[in-house]
Amino acid sequence: MSEQTIQDGLYSIPVKLDKFICRSLGATTIKDLVKSKEISGLSLKECEGIKANKPDVLVLNNDKQIVIFIEMKEPNKLKTEQQRRIAKYQELSVARKTKAKIYMLSDGEDFMWINPITGELIVDENDVPVSRKINPKELSVEENKELAEFIDDVCYCINDMNNKIVPKEYVDPTPLAQRTARILQNMSLSSAKNSLYTFVEIFTFKFLSDIGVLKGIYSFNGICQIYKEQGAKDAFQQYLTTVRKKLLELFPANPEDGTTIINGRIFHTEVDDIGNPIIHESAADCFGKLLDCFQEYEKESGRFLYINKDFKSKLFETFMKNSTEKDGMGQFFTPLKVVHEMVRMVDVKEGMRICDPACGVGKFLLEAAAKVQAPFYFENGKLKSKIDLVGMEKKMEDNTFDLTTILAKSNILIHYSDLFKNNCDSTDKIQTLSEELLNKVIKSSHTTLGTLEHLYLNQYDLILANPPYYQSGAISEASKSVKIKNSDKKAYTTGGRGIEALFTEWIIKSLKEGGTANVILPDGIFTNIGNDKLKQMILENCYIDSIISLPVGTFFNTPKKTFILTIHKKTETERGMVQPYPIFAYLCSSIGETLDTYRFDIDSNDLHDAVDLYNLYRTNRNNLIAISAVKDDPRAKLLDINTFEACENWNIELRWSDEEKIELGIKKKDTVMSLDEFSGYISELMNDIKGYQEAVECLK
Repeated sequence: MSEQTIQDGLYSIPVKLDKFICRSLGATTIKDLVKSKEISGLSLKECEGIKANKPDVLVLNNDKQIVIFIEMKEPNKLKTEQQRRIAKYQELSVARKTKAKIYMLSDGEDFMWINPITGELIVDENDVPVSRKINPKELSVEENKELAEFIDDVCYCINDMNNKIVPKEYVDPTPLAQRTARILQNMSLSSAKNSLYTFVEIFTFKFLSDIGVLKGIYSFNGICQIYKEQGAKDAFQQYLTTVRKKLLELFPANPEDGTTIINGRIFHTEVDDIGNPIIHESAADCFGKLLDCFQEYEKESGRFLYINKDFKSKLFETFMKNSTEKDGMGQFFTPLKVVHEMVRMVDVKEGMRICDPACGVGKFLLEAAAKVQAPFYFENGKLKSKIDLVGMEKKMEDNTFDLTTILAKSNILIHYSDLFKNNCDSTDKIQTLSEELLNKVIKSSHTTLGTLEHLYLNQYDLILANPPYYQSGAISEASKSVKIKNSDKKAYTTGGRGIEALFTEWIIKSLKEGGTANVILPDGIFTNIGNDKLKQMILENCYIDSIISLPVGTFFNTPKKTFILTIHKKTETERGMVQPYPIFAYLCSSIGETLDTYRFDIDSNDLHDAVDLYNLYRTNRNNLIAISAVKDDPRAKLLDINTFEACENWNIELRWSDEEKIELGIKKKDTVMSLDEFSGYISELMNDIKGYQEAVECLK
């Protein structure tokens, strides 16, 4: 069998390998392909240096750049080490000059993957040479996609210093955000919130360019080329008029709330009477500095292919922690460590409908979805899903420029970047992903009540939430007229105190029978006498599975004492029954990170220990070993449901004595003085005050 027969059998002319094209070239030369513009990335002058033994097969990307240069050999010509060495060097220099990312030798069965820069074999993380076949004709659509993704990973990893496929490194661009914040602070009109808007938009632009959704003149590199050749003003003009138009084509606005991924008012750009942007020199100059900043970061840390999942939460602290604008914005930012542990407390199964009625940037939904393998996937060109995600949020501002929604949708982009990356060659598929994963998952509302305006009974298998907690007369009054959908009954009947009480009632009624809710609530729900009817509703409709006390400072923007409440909504057969098992209660003093604005990781994590113990208990409630494990932990207790009357205080911290809390370090031991000791202490204090007064007089 000849080399030509083998390559024709594997590829023919041409063969699709997902987003790549495999071309069997026959007598065609590299120079011929460049002349006919079938290949990009090479000039005719560069072709002169290629002593073109004709390539057998080329694998090209969508930009017609050479990704793999394949040299075919006859059978039995790659069996010995000497044969492999001779074959490798025959075309290695040619592959290198064509700028191919990967050089490959094959006899149709065996495949040698070679780094053309170093000439060394490409190996996996265990140092085993890669030998995967490039055989698109024999693979299903899904297998082709997986192979294409593997090729992407190889191209991402290898360079002049590395021949090894390493595990994906998840970049945390927080340092980039900090640099950007400093640049934007120098703009006289740039508030902290608008700076955050601007960073998120430029970051999303760069990210979509790096994963291949934005190409050519619409890409980050395309705009940088204009910036280099024509200046910042022309680059900014091109971005505002061309790139943004492309983004809105790929990611159409949700017709219900008008939001998409680029609602932000980048640099406060205004438009004239006919809709053209008005370019201020200061804004264009700043845009250029941001392009420089992002390019420098790429040289240091690489492209934005794999992003740290908690990155978007850190943005709030980077831009807003010293700003007076932070009030009302902290709802996006339940620490990921808390989100992760709360999701560990519940079961997530295929077919579930999962909701977060105050979703912020959507972390609860995304963490829950991560418990299902490939929750979203394409099959025969159609997007399929194994679970149904529903996120709702009230807009912070009375317009479509809503930061919460932008952050939520860009967060989904990061989590499902492989889906967008692997389907970037199809506008239809990108638009489908935009509609199904962005617009349908994240809903925002302009109304006074937001999520609370609509209440459908028995909708969700699982609800995860950290609802807002504050007093609002307008919302409380408006809630009185809300009816349960498809009913004449009032939606909210318990008269609870604060927005959190309305959300708690919404959650209970929205859960399906047998469903689970895991929510964060402030202490007022458990202690305020005005919430007695709400507590009675919980007892009548739900089993209380756990109450976990979180430390003060868990949330960046509030000093409130908070708890995790886990409830199971009773089924028809359980209704009227007394809860048959005790409530798991736990006191946490740490969550795995410092409870200040810095949020450094620390080893101490009571919450993680609490969830480990809770999961042992909830799956073995009648097991003596599990019960004993709970009783042996001084931070844990099993509390009888009969001690939780609606009119009683449900603050679980009262179930621990002062001595127990002192032992746990939750409460400091009181210092007791005798009358003589107290008198001496007061005298010393008065002397100190007198000394301070005299010092002040001397300074006058």
